[in-house]
Amino acid sequence: MKVLSVKAHSREYEIVIEKDFSHLGEKVKGVFHGKLLAVYDQNTHPLFADEIKKELSHVELLEFILPAGEETKSIQNYAKLLSFLAENGFTRKDGILAVGGGVIGDLCGFVASTYMRGIAYLACPTTLLSCVDSSVGGKTAVNLAEGKNLVGAFYAPSLVYVSLSSLSTLPQREVECGFGEIVKYAFLDREVSEGDIKRGITEEIILKCLNIKKRFVENDEFDKGERAKLNLGHTFGHAVESLSYYNYSHGLCVAKGIDKIIDISCKYYGYGEDKREQFKGLLSSVDFALSIDYSRQDLLDKIKIDKKAESGAVSLVLIKEIGNTEVVKMPLDKLEELI
Repeated sequence: MKVLSVKAHSREYEIVIEKDFSHLGEKVKGVFHGKLLAVYDQNTHPLFADEIKKELSHVELLEFILPAGEETKSIQNYAKLLSFLAENGFTRKDGILAVGGGVIGDLCGFVASTYMRGIAYLACPTTLLSCVDSSVGGKTAVNLAEGKNLVGAFYAPSLVYVSLSSLSTLPQREVECGFGEIVKYAFLDREVSEGDIKRGITEEIILKCLNIKKRFVENDEFDKGERAKLNLGHTFGHAVESLSYYNYSHGLCVAKGIDKIIDISCKYYGYGEDKREQFKGLLSSVDFALSIDYSRQDLLDKIKIDKKAESGAVSLVLIKEIGNTEVVKMPLDKLEELI
C-alpha cells in the first residue's frame, strides 16, 4: 500500500493506492462514521459493487446507479441525487461515495458540497484519468448545454482510494483518456518522462502524476495562481469535447488541445521547427488521433464561454520548455491570429 497525504488548505486527506479494495473498510472507518450512498454508473456497478459492499459491511450502505457517459454530469442527475439523499434521511453526518471515473466523481463531489451545505465525500476512482487526476484536488462540477463544468464548487474529498485492480477492466478508450492527462503531466514536470509513458499503466506513473497534482493543490487549492497550469490543453480540449457532443474522450480532447497549444506556443515565443518537433515528439509518445474537425470560428465561439475567458481575453497555458509552462492572458483577437 502506498499513501500520499494531501495537505490542502480546506482539508487534509489521504490518497491510498492499493492493489485491490481489501483495505477500503479500514480506511473508511478512519475518516467517516455515518451512512453512505455509493454511486455507480451502469458500467462500474456490475464490476465493483459486490466487492465494495463486502468491504463496507460495517457501514449502512445505499446504492444509486446512473447511466454511463458525459451526459450523466447534468443538472438533472444532480437534482435526482439530492432528492434521493433527502428521501432516505441523509443528514450532515452521512456521506456519498463515488465509484467510477471523472463524471461520477465530479457529480458526486458537487452533490456532497451542496447537500445540507456539505456532507462527506469519498472517492474510489476506477478509470486511469480519475486515478491520476480528477479524483484529487476538489474540483467538482456539472455541465450545461452551453459548455462543460460551468456549474460547480471546490470541495475536497475526505478520502481517495485507488484500487489498481480496477484498471485491468478498462476499455481502450478509457486508457487513451487517461494518457491524455498523463502526457499533460509530462509537459508540466519532467518527473514524468517519455519512457514512463511508453511503459504503459504502472503504479510508478500513477504515483508520479499524483505527486505532481498534490503539489499543485497544496500550493494553490482554489486555482488562483499556479494550479491554472493544470489546464494545459483544456481550453481547446473542452471546446472540441463540447463540439463533438462528448463523442471524443476527455483525455483525447486534452491531447488535441495540447497539440494546438504547441503550435500556438511556438508562434508566441518565436520558436523554430526544432523546438516544435521536440514538443510534438513528447506528445506522440502516445498514438493519439490529433486532427480537429472543427473550424477556427467554431473553436473560438466555444472558448468565448469557457470559464477561463473574461473581458475579451482567455487564460491559456503555453509551453516554454518541457517542464516549464506559463499562464498567458491572451486577447481573443490575438488568439485568432495564432490559430
